Amino acid sequence: MMAEKQKTYSLKELNQLVKETLSQYLSQAYWVVGEISEIKEHYSGHCYLELIQKDEESDNIVARARATVWSYSYRMLKPYFESTTGRKLSPGLKIMVLAQVNFHEVYGYSLNITDIEPTFTIGDLELKRRETINRLIADGVFDMNREQTLDLLPNRVAVISSPQAAGYEDFRKHLLGNKARYRFTIKLFEAAMQGEDAETSIIQALSNIYNEIDKFDVVAIVRGGGASADLSCFDSYSIASHIAQFPLPVITGIGHDKDTTVADLVAFKAVKTPTALAEYLIGLASEAEQLYLSLFNSLVELSTSYTESSKLQLIAFADQLKSASQLTVFHHKNRLTKTWSSLPVLAKFYTYKNLSQVNGLKEQVKSVAGNYINTPKIAIEKYNKDLKKYVIQNLWANKQKVDFFGRLIETMNPTNTLKKGFTITMINGKTIKSAVEIEKDSLITTIFWNGEIKSVVK
Repeated sequence: MMAEKQKTYSLKELNQLVKETLSQYLSQAYWVVGEISEIKEHYSGHCYLELIQKDEESDNIVARARATVWSYSYRMLKPYFESTTGRKLSPGLKIMVLAQVNFHEVYGYSLNITDIEPTFTIGDLELKRRETINRLIADGVFDMNREQTLDLLPNRVAVISSPQAAGYEDFRKHLLGNKARYRFTIKLFEAAMQGEDAETSIIQALSNIYNEIDKFDVVAIVRGGGASADLSCFDSYSIASHIAQFPLPVITGIGHDKDTTVADLVAFKAVKTPTALAEYLIGLASEAEQLYLSLFNSLVELSTSYTESSKLQLIAFADQLKSASQLTVFHHKNRLTKTWSSLPVLAKFYTYKNLSQVNGLKEQVKSVAGNYINTPKIAIEKYNKDLKKYVIQNLWANKQKVDFFGRLIETMNPTNTLKKGFTITMINGKTIKSAVEIEKDSLITTIFWNGEIKSVVK
């Protein structure tokens, strides 16, 4: 009954009516804010997007629309947006676009984008970046990696990079081919350094390193070249959180001069390029070498000083003991001589008085004389025993010191340092510390821990 009284429309006719109505009432262009959900670049040069809006509290999608940027507009808008924001148009990015409402009888409702406002995205990205930093601080992890202790000689390096990346090859060649010939070992843990898979693969690489953590001293994240727009993954909370909490120091050499990512902020150390990262590690090896040499020289000097000091103390003590013994003997000898010289007078007196008393006096004199003779002897024996005991004690104590410094010197023995892969280069018996000291056609001697070779510089 209703169909008889009211006009009936075909689907196409209805869609045409919708199209005409939208064209009539929504004919102008509108600035629209949305989040990119999907984006595809067609070989023809057109760009197709899906824009969404999410509820701020529940994160549920509350609006969705298809959008198109035709090739003649996309050729200008894409480089303009990326050069201004330093980011590629990618899923998850919020954008503000100038769009016209379009309705097609077959394909339905869509937006035709004619312009884009990059400053809006910059503000939104900076807001997200700040939110990520504040979240890391609130979680108590922002400073964790920078508080790690770096090994004195970090020469076992786990590298996260793409094997095809030019930056990785630059880093590898510069580090392993260093002029000082410091020995480094590196192992590559492959990861995508840009694009949608970057975040997942970098986190997986960190997990793989953790499974072999005892084999490494430091982690290097290397990415060289490329556009700044590819850096967005290094501002993500997930990557920054994993780097911040990793139990080894993490050094980033992401290869950018203008921007500092959140990953750089939480890492133990951030340098600008992969080559700079290699130079940093080589510099640490040089500092360790200088420290070892300085400590070795100090130990040698200290050991020599202690030995000489102990020797002088023993000589001084022996001289003092000899003088004291001679003085004591001389003193008792004088007393004995004086007593003996008075004996005839005493004997004559007691002879006239009482013969028996004289005999008793002789016995007393004999006893006194014996005492005076034995006393120096006992004193000398006592001093000899004391001297022997003191000498043995001092020799033993100094032997312990010498043994200790001997072991310490052995630990710092250059041979042990050479066994770690270091070498010593000499010309005519002189150690060479810099390449500028070597002239062409010079005969150099390279000393290893188990031998030496001679070669001519060309």
